[in-house]
Amino acid sequence: MTITVSKRSSESGSARVVSLRLPSELRAHFAAAISDAQAIVLHSASRAVGPIAGGAESIARAILDTCAGRTLVVPTFTPLRTDPSTWTSPPVAEELFDVIRDELPLFDPDWSPPWGMGRIVDLVWRAPGALRSFHPVESVAAVGPLAASIVKPHPLDDPMGPRSPWARLVELDAVIVLLGVGLERCSMLHHAERMAEVPYVDVSYAMPVALDGDRTWIEVTSGNNCSEGFPRLERSLRRAGLVRDVLVGDARTMVLSSRALVEHARAALAADPAALLCEQDDCLACEAARRMLGSG
Repeated sequence: MTITVSKRSSESGSARVVSLRLPSELRAHFAAAISDAQAIVLHSASRAVGPIAGGAESIARAILDTCAGRTLVVPTFTPLRTDPSTWTSPPVAEELFDVIRDELPLFDPDWSPPWGMGRIVDLVWRAPGALRSFHPVESVAAVGPLAASIVKPHPLDDPMGPRSPWARLVELDAVIVLLGVGLERCSMLHHAERMAEVPYVDVSYAMPVALDGDRTWIEVTSGNNCSEGFPRLERSLRRAGLVRDVLVGDARTMVLSSRALVEHARAALAADPAALLCEQDDCLACEAARRMLGSG
């Protein structure tokens, strides 16, 4: 069901009819997307849903309502909580490195906001009962009965590998919902890279933590931080019948089994370790990854 409202143009003075979806319609759409899944990993772009009464808050509430009794997981990454020498968007002057290292806030799972994850994530991670993993850069948040067992533990030295929440999501065969976004937003493929042990996962980054009350910088293995090459996998996923397409509002949405996705990606990486790297000329991360593959 949709409702229509009239908006008057400030330029022409004429009325324009705008159709607004209702939250009840989104609940029905999202229920069809997740079917009987008990754990759901959501990546989303609220704008893709289209106009809805109540905006992003209504979208988040509709999703949370639909997932009642199940567990909803969202990425809550904070990528700028790393050493400033590695920042590229935007880069900072070298003379500021030491000052930033001294003053960069320490991660607080109850306070530190995600960066670049979208409006729906901004609302879900703060929902009543939500739990967030303690990883200063690659945390996840979860709401529902399995939340505690998914988010804990999250080892500092294994952000997305075999001891991470992502591995436990695969064990649960969580359903991945890409609401209005493509595979380039699918973080589970970074987990697949780590499980496939491609050479470029040996790249590391530094982050500040509190150890025994002292502020300390530690290094952890990261892997390639580019995901723009992930859509290269879509064609073979579709040929294998591993993608289900639904509409949530106006948002084209792909639904995948996490277990099947990781198995498929690992097979693709075994055949070609560069299978998930992007082909953009200005991507320094994938250029470095290809150099590592060549030297290997």
